[in-house]
Amino acid sequence: MRKFAFRVGFAAVAATAMLLSGCGSSDSDGTGNTATVDTAADNGVAALGADEILTKAKDALKKAGSYRMKGSATESGTTMNLDFRISGTDLQGTLSLGESADIELLSVGGQQYMKPSEGFWTMLGMGAQAKTMTEKLAGKWVLVPTTDESLTGIFGAANVDEVLKPTGTLAKGEATEIAGTPVITLTDSGDAENQMFVATKGEPYPVKLGTATGDGVAFSDFGASFTDIKAPAEGEYIKKEDLS
Repeated sequence: MRKFAFRVGFAAVAATAMLLSGCGSSDSDGTGNTATVDTAADNGVAALGADEILTKAKDALKKAGSYRMKGSATESGTTMNLDFRISGTDLQGTLSLGESADIELLSVGGQQYMKPSEGFWTMLGMGAQAKTMTEKLAGKWVLVPTTDESLTGIFGAANVDEVLKPTGTLAKGEATEIAGTPVITLTDSGDAENQMFVATKGEPYPVKLGTATGDGVAFSDFGASFTDIKAPAEGEYIKKEDLS
């Protein structure tokens, strides 16, 4: 499986992992009101140029205000599984790197937090320190400084422009269907084997990044109300600098 040409924030994960090392679900979770793609009326995007289609997809996702991203991809030889719920600029979700290296992510009101598993610390080569680090956190969140650009990139899934940013020149491909939704395909010269699929009926939402029948990241729950995305209370998090 190849990495996606569209960014989805994966490249930032590796950089974040390396910087952190310097420190000494089902498809429905019942928390959102799922809004499916309306297939009642043709939205006209299939007749547009590739760049225009991308603009329409970005605008639709921003207008929805909230959405869910779920799927998998490979970056630098590491398979990553993600499940993110985004509401405006807020985000909650998980990243799994390999079998046991998991990170919970939370961004609320401009404050960003992560909760790495012991397997995550182990993946970074911390050895016996992995257990010590996990015990020190004791299930608490790590408060990530928003001024640290190397760290904040991991929360890029809440940035529509970054998530749907191609690495090369876009071209319009064939019309097809993804999970019963009519879509138009966009290809990226940065990785022609992976595509973006945009709904051609109802709102022109991005439906999937990846391949039509294989792995990828699917978008859903457009306009959902994720009322459980809340900041941790005082005492439920530790500042990153206090871990060293």
